[in-house]
Amino acid sequence: MAAETDHAVLAEQLRRRVLESGAVAGSVRRAALRAGAGEGVDDEGRHVVLARTIGAASYRVTDEMVADVRADTGSDRAAFEVVMSASIGAGLRRWDAALAAIGEATDAAR
Repeated sequence: MAAETDHAVLAEQLRRRVLESGAVAGSVRRAALRAGAGEGVDDEGRHVVLARTIGAASYRVTDEMVADVRADTGSDRAAFEVVMSASIGAGLRRWDAALAAIGEATDAAR
């Protein structure tokens, strides 16, 4: 790996890889990623409710919410992918906000 890593490129690779493969349908992972990031999602399934909760206030996730998603997706692995997609969406939203703040501060210092 290069001495100076372009973390924005790595963040985009992560975002893309979440959508590319997994046990659960890509549309479910995409909805979880977007809902976890606080973006609008047309789907209102229980996986989206869980993803929004993870993105906004993960401490409010209940065992029942996870069990519902497991029942809907059919496996622990698929439910895990929903949780991870939502978590990655939430993390990348914060990453994007941090990059924007750094850019604004850099511009203001010039």
